[in-house]
Amino acid sequence: MINDNLQNSDLIHYIIEEIIDIQKQSQQFVNRITLGEQLTQSQLVLLFQLKKQDGMKATDIAEFFHVTPGAVTAMCDKLEKQSYIERTKDPMDRRIVKMVLTPQGEQKIRELFKKFPEKEIEKIATTLVQVNKLMSTIT
Repeated sequence: MINDNLQNSDLIHYIIEEIIDIQKQSQQFVNRITLGEQLTQSQLVLLFQLKKQDGMKATDIAEFFHVTPGAVTAMCDKLEKQSYIERTKDPMDRRIVKMVLTPQGEQKIRELFKKFPEKEIEKIATTLVQVNKLMSTIT
């Protein structure tokens, strides 16, 4: 716990240390999730992002990963070949194609998190929600 008598410069030091530690721990968490997987971390992050966004256009994926549309096509082709995603046309504008998770993609995500006890997942989820709420108030 942080002492109430600390000066602002000390608090800044603690904040920086904690942010760096959180980044390291987050990377270790992702490494543990991806351990032994045939998919790359980028492919797995794309599956997570498609779940979160309920599908994405290729241009949005390219912007998210800071890559070219060609790189997105290659990544999506591999995931589509493994039946984790599929391309669907927007019913309102058939020119727009979205990448969406398939039921196999949804199952893959669930399998990745089975590497952790359910209680750990619940604690991580609760804590991350609290941290994100706090951080969103500091804008």
